[in-house]
Amino acid sequence: MREETKGIAGVAREQLPLAGIRIIDCTHAMAGPYATSLMGDLGAEVIKVEAPGGDFLRKMDQKFAPGESIYFHSINRSKRSIAIDLKRSAGHQVLESLLCDADIFITNLRVAAVQKLRLDYESIAKIRPEIVYCSVTAFGETGPRSLEPGLDLLGQAVSGIMAMTGEHAGPPLKAGPSITDIVTSFLLCFSAITALRARDRDGVGQKVELNLADSGFATMPNLVTEYMHTHVPMRPWGSGHPQAVPYQAFLAEDGYFVLACLSDDIWKKIGEAIDDPVTRDPRYTRNTARIDYRVELVDGLQRLFASAPREHWMTPLRRLGVPCAPVNTLEEAIVDPQFDHNGMLRCMQHPEFGRYTVVDNPIKMDRTPAAPFGYAPAIGEHSKEILLEAGFSSNHIEELLSTGIITDRSRT
Repeated sequence: MREETKGIAGVAREQLPLAGIRIIDCTHAMAGPYATSLMGDLGAEVIKVEAPGGDFLRKMDQKFAPGESIYFHSINRSKRSIAIDLKRSAGHQVLESLLCDADIFITNLRVAAVQKLRLDYESIAKIRPEIVYCSVTAFGETGPRSLEPGLDLLGQAVSGIMAMTGEHAGPPLKAGPSITDIVTSFLLCFSAITALRARDRDGVGQKVELNLADSGFATMPNLVTEYMHTHVPMRPWGSGHPQAVPYQAFLAEDGYFVLACLSDDIWKKIGEAIDDPVTRDPRYTRNTARIDYRVELVDGLQRLFASAPREHWMTPLRRLGVPCAPVNTLEEAIVDPQFDHNGMLRCMQHPEFGRYTVVDNPIKMDRTPAAPFGYAPAIGEHSKEILLEAGFSSNHIEELLSTGIITDRSRT
């Protein structure tokens, strides 16, 4: 694990790819905050705008302290926080001042709240026509589900992910990670920077819309196209694959491993690595036949693999280039030497809670490497600092503080 420092690998923040880009982050929960953290790692200045009570995710668990959840701290690094009461006109005026030189504005509040707080695209674009405005919703801003509340669980349910996850003929299962949140985070980074590129070329901003349901639906392009062509209902296959056999997890003597056979040539190599009647059966030569004989083939392989430890099978398979890997538990994944080599864990230092570990930015650049810049902030930790930089006088800031328009919880 690498220690979080500014200018890691000798690269100052101002030399990073997104240096000079200002993001106004009016998001909460996961999809928005995680995306802005990743962009902050790449040098963007991210100002997290919170209500005086803060992002509700701060209270998700109490594993750091009351109102200080590990969940929140895991996805809100590389940004500063200002707490503004946007329900009051004076608070909205503070936001307008911050927008004057902003490049990207992001919100994932519900449609009704966006309208009520005047955070809609039309209102923001009047203040800053060049803005790249990013809207993240559950199902879309318009349409039959647009007014429904939404979270990752609902996104997985509506998109079809849950119905395609689980054992064959079993109940639907939620994917372990918050997959629609995470995919939306990645798409948000990509789309915001793409729109910024278009703005820099054309001189005008635009609105970008993303939603959790579409992000989930977009994870299944091959399954959707097959169904639309065949109209054969698609059902889950556990760890397996509806279009390839064997392509799933098998239980060896000491744990699970996965075997992925995506071509008939790979099946031949499996036969070379594992000389057994089941791998020599001529019925299984073609993938189309292996799909037809899925149950018999999988049962035969499972009986075989259960007779020895997984490394006994994976060693000869790897030698011939057959895709296979152990099924790591989360604890095993964390200590997997490849993730250590890739630097996917990073230690952060918090002034109150000490050292804690986060998943590092997966984007690798050799000249301008991404790196976290600062722990997740307290609610309004940088309110005074941000407003002073924006040109507010000390007297004006004190007035805003005294009237509760802003709050400041800076650490001394």
